[in-house]
Amino acid sequence: MSCEEMPGFITKILRHSFLRSTLIYTLGDTLSKAVPFLLLPIVAKYLTPSDFGTLTNFSVAVQVFTAICGMNTYTALTINYHGLKDGVAGYLSNLIYLILFLGVACLLMVGLFSFPISEYLGITLLWQVLAIITAVSTCIYTLYTSLLRIQERVYTFNVAQVLQSLLTGGLAILFVVFLQWNWQGRALSMIVSGVVVTLLIMWHLKKSSYIFSSIDMKEVRSAFSFGLPLLPHTLSFWFKSGIDKIIITNYISIAANGIYALALTFSAVIGVFTGAFFNAYAPHLYKDLLSIEQSEPSEKNRLKRKLVRITYLFSAALSLVALSGYFLLKLLIPLFFPAAYQESMVFLPMTMATLFFDGMYSIMSGYIFYKRKTKLLGIITFSSSVLQMALTFLLVQHIGIMGAAYSSLLVSVLTFIAVFIFANKLYDLPWGLKHAEKLQPLPPK
Repeated sequence: MSCEEMPGFITKILRHSFLRSTLIYTLGDTLSKAVPFLLLPIVAKYLTPSDFGTLTNFSVAVQVFTAICGMNTYTALTINYHGLKDGVAGYLSNLIYLILFLGVACLLMVGLFSFPISEYLGITLLWQVLAIITAVSTCIYTLYTSLLRIQERVYTFNVAQVLQSLLTGGLAILFVVFLQWNWQGRALSMIVSGVVVTLLIMWHLKKSSYIFSSIDMKEVRSAFSFGLPLLPHTLSFWFKSGIDKIIITNYISIAANGIYALALTFSAVIGVFTGAFFNAYAPHLYKDLLSIEQSEPSEKNRLKRKLVRITYLFSAALSLVALSGYFLLKLLIPLFFPAAYQESMVFLPMTMATLFFDGMYSIMSGYIFYKRKTKLLGIITFSSSVLQMALTFLLVQHIGIMGAAYSSLLVSVLTFIAVFIFANKLYDLPWGLKHAEKLQPLPPK
């Protein structure tokens, strides 16, 4: 069937590169994220809430080490890609060298602080080391997929995502269902798949002459200097999604942590759409912001109105995804999950609302990244995370797990508002409805 024979709205989507990319990213993300969602009922059958809580704490460790090892190298690549005078190969190689250096630093850190980490997360030194290996693999994978996204190689991007997801899912069934290795089996599926996919990525990059260039310490230090101010910003996501789990584990129980973590996992359906949209949107956003800085006033205003329109459309679509996802999960959870996990449904409205505002924050933070105002962004996000940690600590002790949900939502709203105000000061975007009404349909690329 040709484009002309298809319904009008489908033809418009296929002909418009941005909408087409968003649709393809969404389909790819849906396929890759569908595997973990389909695995949830299987894993829940073989893991107790306590096992799920320990697995969650292992994932928290991976998140922390990923933030440190990654040092926002993927953001540096995204922002600097179009201005690289000597080509991408040398720059990409040096970003990978930085990731490896930071991985070694994390190993040294674990050697010094393994006991307190074990005390709070309930995972041994061996699993801490495995978490670092997983983090390094994740950072290289994220860097590679960022390269694909910048180059708008949408199909290759989706193949990489789906491949890792299918490999992780297959290993999880083998380790958890057939070998019955409990939470360790699920964790091992993440570790092994991450390492295998990373080795394939390195082979592909080498074959494509993207790596390995000789090390340039000046570029490594430059990337580190760019990412270091953003580390509080990146770690803020761990504070927001990790500290609450540690508090719940230590002040209620590890089983309660498992139930709350499952609610967050269910709500991640919103994150699928947000991630897919941003994957397609980021390259266009940065190009438009570059054009805004170089254009005449009339063209500058047109581009600003275009960005406002896209943001409004995204917020409407995200609201629809959140509402439909909530009602669908209310139907499916009682059908497929043991009674021990059904308590997680109580937290869904709060966790989904939190992820909605996190999605809106992601869109607005792009303006700040482009202006390289990373220090202030780091201050905003890190301060909000410290506030959430304090609120969670107080509320969990007084009203239980729901205290973590309340504090997460409140801080997500406040963080979005602060970043929205700051981004608007940088670009003075026309958010009034009268401006939005004047917007014309986006022209095809």
